[in-house]
Amino acid sequence: MWTRHFNFVPKGLLEGRSLRFLIIGRVRPDTPVDVLSKLLLAQMSYLDRMREEGKIKELYHLIGKQGIAMICDVGSDEELSRLVSKDPLFFHMERQIYPVITPEAHRGLVKELLGK
Repeated sequence: MWTRHFNFVPKGLLEGRSLRFLIIGRVRPDTPVDVLSKLLLAQMSYLDRMREEGKIKELYHLIGKQGIAMICDVGSDEELSRLVSKDPLFFHMERQIYPVITPEAHRGLVKELLGK
């Protein structure tokens, strides 16, 4: 469903650029504590590796929510899918994924759309 957000982007504007997404993930409330305790450290290690590889630009723990918020920088929707699906807590989290751009990129897009 997120691809609809790119329908208004002029052809070629995103070529050669990475795609950024805000991902908000929360552990499902029905996840057993023993499962969570086995997978949480694995998830932290996985997210650290993705940060080292530059796939995750920003990563935050959601205080009191048992969840995370992160900005991912990927080259394609397939790469985003791989990044999310390889998370050790994949089957125990609910996620919201939003495409995002910088204010500068948004300003340039608006100017182009308005012909200015």
